Amino acid sequence: MGQQDNDLMPRSNDEVSPASIKGMLSVIRPVWQGKGLIKRVERLLPVDPSSACQRLFNAAIFDLREKIVTVGVDIAREVAKTYRLPPIEKDDDILENYSTTNIIDLSYRIGLLLRPEWRRIQRCYEIRKDLEHEDNEYEAVLEDCFYIFKSTIETVLSQDPIELLKVVDVKQIVEEPSRITITEELLQNYDHAPELRQQEILNFLISTARNNKQPDVVRENSFEILRHFKTRTKTPVVIEIAKALEEKLDGKPIDLFTAKVGHAVGATSYFKKAKIKDYYNSILNDFKKAGTDWVKQAKSTFLLEDIGGFSYCPADLRNEFIKYLVLWYIGEPGGYGYWGRNRQVFNSDAAAPIITRIFKNTSPNLTNDIEKLRKDNDIKPILANKYILKRFENLLDYSGRK
Repeated sequence: MGQQDNDLMPRSNDEVSPASIKGMLSVIRPVWQGKGLIKRVERLLPVDPSSACQRLFNAAIFDLREKIVTVGVDIAREVAKTYRLPPIEKDDDILENYSTTNIIDLSYRIGLLLRPEWRRIQRCYEIRKDLEHEDNEYEAVLEDCFYIFKSTIETVLSQDPIELLKVVDVKQIVEEPSRITITEELLQNYDHAPELRQQEILNFLISTARNNKQPDVVRENSFEILRHFKTRTKTPVVIEIAKALEEKLDGKPIDLFTAKVGHAVGATSYFKKAKIKDYYNSILNDFKKAGTDWVKQAKSTFLLEDIGGFSYCPADLRNEFIKYLVLWYIGEPGGYGYWGRNRQVFNSDAAAPIITRIFKNTSPNLTNDIEKLRKDNDIKPILANKYILKRFENLLDYSGRK
């Protein structure tokens, strides 16, 4: 049995019994308890389990209809059009004219149901259809009731209607006059937003981050939200954002803003490989110009971290970057001059923590690449200094931590 089949089966530690089935009713939302649903189902369960299952399933489908209306006809209309579902023009199309199958599919496409939940509700519908046509040779059994009760209650009837995130909601957040705190509620609301709404929100955030007329704190807040939304953005949305960012370049090379935004939303991977390589080559030239200038080292390392470190760096350029970062981190022997008498190593204190973060956050880790530099002609001689060697060993440790 495959994983998808397992998704449709009750867990082995779930007890299938009349008491366990009845006990599930307690977690149904108060709005349905107030409608008397639970009492009707409890009365039917011992004498007519088929009708009890059908009533519960029908309530779940009506609940999904109301949740779709809450999401909004505009979103429902666009999602229906995208996935070739029947057209939607008004609330009544959802509440009265949409079939059960279409409601289940639309709920999934909008984001009210996750894929495993969608499959479970589909299976419930199949069971309900069987129960509608039962005859003397087939009657509902405990397993049928258990599956319908567990699936409809867990995925629909116990779940509050989602508060669909709007662009205006995000606008109010980013325009706070101070650095914002990202709440789990915000992330969950974004997570449940359909593709169209996610794309609208990201386009707004990118536009705000790009706008030089906006206060710095507002632009930084926009970037901060983009970073937090990254792992929750649906893949088709990321691809569309990547296309839009490249089109904005109009044939020009990748600039710093595009690189930062691309990394913040996870779109850089979808840029043209040639453009990515050209951009990393330009950064490598900045590294070469930085030389022993500590201020420039800090600036260059911060830039590399801001665009994703080695996440998108072409393999044939990576070792050059690594060597610069290692040299800048381990520094040079100290102990001389006015500023170095009490300093065992000369290095950029500003660049060092950034370098450790870059190596620490790179996956897979670069421990082996750093280790090979022990024999490098520029690095091997200075490793004879015990303080430099210690920093080199520390960097190896950092690169292996996740």
